[in-house]
Amino acid sequence: MEIQSAELKPAVSTIPDQVSQDIEAYLLRFKDPKKGLSMLATKSRIHVKTLNRLREKTHNPNYSTLYKLYSCLLETSDLHHLVEKTPPLVREKLEKTDPQLKSSPLHRFSFDLEADLQKDPCFTELYVLSETRPFDASFVQQRFGSYGLSVLERMIDLKVLRPLGNGLYGQGEVRAPFSSQTIKSVGVRLTERYLKPENSDVNFANFMSLYFENVSEETYREWILIEERAFKERVALLEKPQAKGNIPVFAFTAIDTLLETE
Repeated sequence: MEIQSAELKPAVSTIPDQVSQDIEAYLLRFKDPKKGLSMLATKSRIHVKTLNRLREKTHNPNYSTLYKLYSCLLETSDLHHLVEKTPPLVREKLEKTDPQLKSSPLHRFSFDLEADLQKDPCFTELYVLSETRPFDASFVQQRFGSYGLSVLERMIDLKVLRPLGNGLYGQGEVRAPFSSQTIKSVGVRLTERYLKPENSDVNFANFMSLYFENVSEETYREWILIEERAFKERVALLEKPQAKGNIPVFAFTAIDTLLETE
């Protein structure tokens, strides 16, 4: 059953209020709300504890959480369709905070691509390289063999890649929104493949850092805020004239606790 915007209750004043209201509306479908919450957790890949925090309005979701939640509530794998159908407060936050939506009005984002990005190293590398430097079929064959050529053909059919001429391929019109799990999978893959420790002694060749420590809650939150600011500064830098060039790069940042479950 699809939840259209018109089926939701009147708009409220805050994101937590809106999200809580929409989750409760979803749970009304079920005789047993706990079963409904478990199904929503499985479909959205949001932990039950987090869903309960959202219901209780004690958690302010970021855009990644909003995507996962509303792609289930609205039953759509197309990001632009999702953004159009979400309540105004949610749509406004997505448009303000997600840099993907500013990348190109010609792009169509599909959640269906995330499974490939999380599981297939060949699909991941070709996806990333298509946004940074064109490549030809001989590169794909040399790197991934005949399997790589079959992935290349499939990505063309999906319009994830497109021919640029002269035998080269680059990014197509269909792109993937990046959930937290996809960021981890792609980030780890790129780090394993392309991070070059031998260049760490060369000025401006790369940057690596590693911390492990026990810190206070206040310090931990400040660390996260520092990295969020750094991410936003990198994105803003790309909007400056002549920021783009011929050096394909990646940046992968992660901060988390050394606790396996919380």
